[in-house]
Amino acid sequence: MKLIITGATGNVGVEVVRQALLLPSITSLVTLARKPVSVPEDIPAASSSKLKSIVVKDYLTYSEEVKKEFTDADGCIWYAS
Repeated sequence: MKLIITGATGNVGVEVVRQALLLPSITSLVTLARKPVSVPEDIPAASSSKLKSIVVKDYLTYSEEVKKEFTDADGCIWYAS
């Protein structure tokens, strides 16, 4: 399953990313945030390879390259404060 998470640098977002990386059913995790998203320290290397961090400045406008990352996504968790 491919999952997209936005707002992944806040307290809630970081925990959602951590939990998603630990789930074997999630095979690909794309994060959108205004700054890079890091893999939490307690995540095994095999799980950390599932993460792709995309930095966006404007949540209303996406480049074609970013839009391609949305292809085949099975779900999205949109978190914004």
